[in-house]
Amino acid sequence: MRRLFWVGVGVAVTVVVYRQGRRLVARYTPEAVSDRAAAVVDDAGARVSQFARQFRAEFTVARAERERELRAALLADGQPDPEVTRARRAAAYADEHRRRADVPDDEAELGYSFY
Repeated sequence: MRRLFWVGVGVAVTVVVYRQGRRLVARYTPEAVSDRAAAVVDDAGARVSQFARQFRAEFTVARAERERELRAALLADGQPDPEVTRARRAAAYADEHRRRADVPDDEAELGYSFY
């Protein structure tokens, strides 16, 4: 009975060593190594991409805040917002071009106008 016990222990140890050995060999084959390397590179790429997105978002917020600070510091009291002034100029420019489009044909043929 004693010998049967030790034969069973030997078989169990052999099975465990065999399985662990197979896992170890499979882990260090060239295919497995390349798969692990690819996984590491993919993970690093994902982390860099996440960092870039986060950096861009934080930079955009910080830039907008700094722009507001600079505008507040540079604009004189009572001076209109530059965006309002730009919109007003664009509207005036468009209106001027609409009026020039209404110039009679005989003046357009002359190449100049006193309009």
